[in-house]
Amino acid sequence: MINGNYIWQVGSTQEVDDNYDEFHHVILQLLKKRGIVTPEQIHGYIYPKLDNLYDPMLLKDMDKAVVRIKEALSKKQKVTIYGDYDADGITSCAVLMKLLKNLGGTVNYYIPSRLDEGYGLNKDAIDMIHKQGTKLIITVDNGISSCEEVQYASSLGLDVIITDHHEPQQKMPQAAIAIVDPKREDCSYPFKELAGVGVALKLACALKGKDLKFGKELLELAAIGTVADIVPLLDENRIIVKNGLDDLGNTKNLGLKAMMNLLNLNDISIEPGKISYLLAPRLNAAGRIANPEIAVELLLCEDAKRAFELATTLERINQERQTLEAKILDEAKTVIEQEIDLDIENIIVISSANWHPGVTGTVASKLVEIYSRPCIIISEKGDEGRGSGRSISGFNLFNALSKLSHLLIRFGGHEQAAGLSIKVENIGTFRRELNQLFVQDTVQKDASPKLDIDLELNQSDINLKLAEQLELMKPFGYGNPKPVFMCRNLHIQNLRTVGSGDKHLKLNLKSHENNIDAIGFNFGLYKEDLDMATIMDAAFYLEVNRWKGSIEPQLNIKDLRVPFFRDELLLDVENNYYRYFYSYLNVLNGKSIRTSSEDKLINEDNMLILKNKRIQAKIGYINSLLKAKSKVMIAINTPYKAWQLLTYLREDDDLRNRAKVSYCLDLPAQSHDYNVIAVNPLAICNNKNFEDIVFYDTPFSVDILKKQLAEVPPNSKTHILFEREDLRYNYLVCQQILPSINELKVVYQMIGKLTLGTFEGSLNINEFRNLLQKQSGIDMHLCRLINVFKIFQEIGIIKLNIEDGFFHILGHEKHNNKFQLERSKTYLHLYLLKRNVVEFYNKFQILQSDIFMNVEEIEWT
Repeated sequence: MINGNYIWQVGSTQEVDDNYDEFHHVILQLLKKRGIVTPEQIHGYIYPKLDNLYDPMLLKDMDKAVVRIKEALSKKQKVTIYGDYDADGITSCAVLMKLLKNLGGTVNYYIPSRLDEGYGLNKDAIDMIHKQGTKLIITVDNGISSCEEVQYASSLGLDVIITDHHEPQQKMPQAAIAIVDPKREDCSYPFKELAGVGVALKLACALKGKDLKFGKELLELAAIGTVADIVPLLDENRIIVKNGLDDLGNTKNLGLKAMMNLLNLNDISIEPGKISYLLAPRLNAAGRIANPEIAVELLLCEDAKRAFELATTLERINQERQTLEAKILDEAKTVIEQEIDLDIENIIVISSANWHPGVTGTVASKLVEIYSRPCIIISEKGDEGRGSGRSISGFNLFNALSKLSHLLIRFGGHEQAAGLSIKVENIGTFRRELNQLFVQDTVQKDASPKLDIDLELNQSDINLKLAEQLELMKPFGYGNPKPVFMCRNLHIQNLRTVGSGDKHLKLNLKSHENNIDAIGFNFGLYKEDLDMATIMDAAFYLEVNRWKGSIEPQLNIKDLRVPFFRDELLLDVENNYYRYFYSYLNVLNGKSIRTSSEDKLINEDNMLILKNKRIQAKIGYINSLLKAKSKVMIAINTPYKAWQLLTYLREDDDLRNRAKVSYCLDLPAQSHDYNVIAVNPLAICNNKNFEDIVFYDTPFSVDILKKQLAEVPPNSKTHILFEREDLRYNYLVCQQILPSINELKVVYQMIGKLTLGTFEGSLNINEFRNLLQKQSGIDMHLCRLINVFKIFQEIGIIKLNIEDGFFHILGHEKHNNKFQLERSKTYLHLYLLKRNVVEFYNKFQILQSDIFMNVEEIEWT
């Protein structure tokens, strides 16, 4: 089997208004999970219009900032935009440069060197700016923590306006003329999550209004910076990004056009993912390892030839950054493996004098992905280190640094990302105390990678209508992630590897009554295993695939699970299972069960429930029982769960010989001499000789379960290992043996064709199955095909014998294409069986509280 690369965390189904038919019910569920419920909220989210931007004057101190900037413009005072070296700071700088130039201002910009100056305002830079004649400094994407530096600037006669979006610390720069930051505690602005460039855009709107003549160009820059800074793409950020990227392919910005041409970004509307992985890294690269002014010049460039030169330079710098980053990542992993005890340390803090400070943030991000825990990477220079940290969901890195500020020279950032400076001699203490904080904050430590799945879809929901409506939720990104779905029991029709080196996997799956294509990037290695699989569970994005005029839904697979392989073991198990299946089918329909178990009580005293139902825990628990001296019966209801257990047991010679497999109702007389794995739905009825009885999976109905629990001998211990999802395999058995109405029609028509309308003659069963699949696409299990012919015989439309691998058809009766299925005992029994499974599934949670309320749960890892 394939257990997948992640632990799947599946969100619960949401109740939504059935009368709201404009959108698919899945869309409404997704929006409700994101707190978007009312018609106004839904339409505001689906159709994010610029008119819905908030009044910029709602930002605290915006009025003061506007007054001072207009004064500088009217007096022709020189203004310096003081930026930051990342993409957010670079685009923020470009926004205000373009705006103030458009307003006739005398303006320049300054961005500190990451290597020589570090983040934020510094006194040397302020001295230089002062000497150049500047009267007003406007910070963008920085400044909220620069109390001392702003005071120094003020002492020189410089006015400072702070525009920032970072978390304020205990003190803010009191000497500033204005501090515009939505995260100020005393700021009542409705949306707190603007990027630095978002705050700069709000300042632009305040200065000139929403009707900027060149507002589209500023909006493009704001969209790029917002995506690059990984702020939630909700509310105003969603409006900015949606409107800024929708027509980015037609940008008038020569620098952006040159870079996008270099990257072959030729689409009219650019996805945020392409900004994050293609455009933003190149803007960031200049600030990380070179001169950030190259990136600002690119965005301000008004000469196409020069724009191409700058774009080419940024591409070369980015390639150097990638090489440097890969080298440091390898070194960091070596340090972690040699020096960090991951069983003890929940946060990784490592440092080196050989690491470039410009890439510590990106390396930290990659280490978080690898080790599933917060990481801080520190570059040492002399007695001081500068580091970048990235966190995981549930641990606020900025708050943690605030509590350890006594060990730091300076720090800043957000919940998930932060930067810091620290004395090298304090790194060890910082590492120890930060890990202690992690434990105190009661963040659950679990290094197992997890995949958050929004919803489980029914197969009938996987269609083009839903795929197209999902596009209305764009742009996707941080805070508005692309929905991840899962679906069970997707039938694999065919598959092949594609791409260079056969790295990727292309599949055709049967979903409900339709075939659907799927692509699994970097899943090529799974092909050999999937060749032996008939069904799979998939976690995926549902997308629209537009190719050569064709528009189809497509699954973009993120993870997959295969519950069983159709190998020799499964074929053998199935053959034995179905051979005995029909002998107890009459009992399984439930009629004889209700009367026999009415008055029997279930003994809860000798019952245990395994809390952890993951396969590894179940196998480990069974191993412990089989190695004990007591006699054990393991009751299994479906061939697929039997295959699962037997696959694990046959890998252990000792365990394989500790139990025998039986498929029949009557266990051998000598069964009390050994442990038994009983593979049939009524196995518990023959349980007199066993001290431990294991319910490995679910019976086919609630009544059968109650009967079997009631008939456990009083001195035997009952072990409950099943869970609700095990019923899918019972349902799969029903699907394998119960034909659909359409299948009955197709088979009947094929019989007529093959017998030239006479309905007399002999048909080779295997040849008939192969022909059925070839001509109609129906891959029918042998049991189901035999049931089709039995149903035909029972409702009286054909006469036949089945023997020696042939259907011997002896004639038929004419009918009006309506099958009187109520006349078929086989069909009714199979239909009842399937209905009982569905009823059991729907009542499972109630059943747990009803039958197992007082039963002891045990852990097994």
